Amino acid sequence: MRKFASSAWFKIGFALVVLACLFGFNRLHLDSFATLRSNWPWLVLAFALMLPPYAIVSYRFWIVLRNQTIPVDLRTAVRWTMIGSFFDVVMPSNSGGDVIKGAYVVKAAGPGKRVKAVMAIAFDRVLGLLGLFLLAGIACAIGWSTVRVMPDATRLVGFVALISIGSLVALRLLGSRRIYENPRLREWVAEHPIGARLHGVVGCFNSLREKPGDLWTVLGLSVLNHIFWCAALLCVTVAFGQGIDLFVGFTVFPLAIFSNVFGFAGGFGVGTAAFDVIFSRLLDVHVGAAIGLTFQTLSALSRLTGLPFYIAAPRVPQAEPA
Repeated sequence: MRKFASSAWFKIGFALVVLACLFGFNRLHLDSFATLRSNWPWLVLAFALMLPPYAIVSYRFWIVLRNQTIPVDLRTAVRWTMIGSFFDVVMPSNSGGDVIKGAYVVKAAGPGKRVKAVMAIAFDRVLGLLGLFLLAGIACAIGWSTVRVMPDATRLVGFVALISIGSLVALRLLGSRRIYENPRLREWVAEHPIGARLHGVVGCFNSLREKPGDLWTVLGLSVLNHIFWCAALLCVTVAFGQGIDLFVGFTVFPLAIFSNVFGFAGGFGVGTAAFDVIFSRLLDVHVGAAIGLTFQTLSALSRLTGLPFYIAAPRVPQAEPA
């Protein structure tokens, strides 16, 4: 049963069932798309705003790889990022591309650096998602006079602050030099087979924390990346004839974009339903499902730009054991 639930067919079917329910309960209907005929330039602008983030996250990924002592050039980091973005669409998970990208990194890093390679992929994903909540927090702080009139504004701010501050504290603790060099931990590592791997994981966190310049650059790039994505979502919202205050939008949009993680191939299904709930409750916009479906479609099209990189990708050389 578990194998069936994790299969591509189950996830595709579940996404289709969710979309059918949205149509069935009139949360998603064709009339919602009527305004797009005259407002199509906003959709073109939204698609254009989705392209620069791939260059931003490629550079971010290159910094993370360099921090974890995996020597690759920027061009290779761009290629791997674009290939991963393409497979985010064709694989039955929004983060399915990470599996493919990880395979490239692990093979290039070699047996001695496999833990670092896996952690580099994890760092890139987690720090990217953290950038969403940091952006929401920044927008909320700057535009609090506008944001505070939203329904459940206090809970929203508390949730964003908890995720942002909690994640930064976790990075600080897990990357602590005292933990990494703790004699008891080293003794435990020597006694347990899995200890060396766990110690290596702590070492990866330590490498990132010991170079605060890398950490803050990566977080800054993550925020910049999501500024483009939120701007694209704002354009889609305007295309549906909805006027949203800039600060309110940039506080709420990151939560909607984050919900795409749980959908199929970039958010379809669960992500679409989440758009409907978030937009209706926090923004009083009742075409959230249609906005979400349009945003997810444009996002999927932008990810297809990674296909040429996959087709033209050279064979990854096997690194020598460290």
